[in-house]
Parts: sequence; structure tokens; C-alpha cells
Amino acid sequence: MKWFLYTISLICIGFGCCIILYTRETRNFVKSLFNNVDRKILSVFEAIMGILLLFTATASRHSWFIRIIGLLAIIEAGVIFLIPKNRYDELIDWYLNSASDKIYRLFGILSIILGTAVLSWI
Repeated sequence: MKWFLYTISLICIGFGCCIILYTRETRNFVKSLFNNVDRKILSVFEAIMGILLLFTATASRHSWFIRIIGLLAIIEAGVIFLIPKNRYDELIDWYLNSASDKIYRLFGILSIILGTAVLSWI
């Protein structure tokens, strides 16, 4: 299952680089993605990713870190699924419309750090 960890880490690094270098274009891409995906489908996707991270944690040298990421993904999926629709819409509206480019770049930096950490610990 190392291939899953390699894939996740490379996606995190690539997406982080896109966020930092092409902030406006990435924001428009994420906006179109969130407008077309139902929140329940998004929460199921998050839960599946979290479960897969829990199962593949043993392929890493620091399995506790991968397990924490998997648990956080499962918790996030539960929050997305259970919060009222108006709260979810407010959160997504802030992220897509009100958050500054500095916030996006910060998320990009964190994504690169996370992807690099996972990649180096496989």
C-alpha cells in the first residue's frame, strides 16, 4: 500500500505548488469544484480517504503521523456531513470568496510540508 502514500504525498506537493504559484487560477478551479460537488459526496470521499490512510499507515516509518492524518480526515468528513447546510455554505463562501491570497498561499505551504513529510517517511 505504499503506492497510495506516494500518490497522496505527490498530489499534496503538486497541489501546494499550484496554490502558491497560480493562486487565482487554483481558486477558480476549487470554486468550480465545490459548486459542482454535493457536500454529502464530499464527506464520503473524505471518509474513504481517511480510512485508506488508516490502513496504509503501517507502510510508513512514522505510522502514528499517518494515523493522525487519517483520523482528522474522518472527523472532517463527519463535520461536513453533520453540520447544518447554512453553516457549511458560510464556511465554503468564506473559503472561496473572502479568504485572501495569503491564506491560500499558507494552505499551499502547509500542503507542501505535509506532502514532503509523508513522502520522506515512507
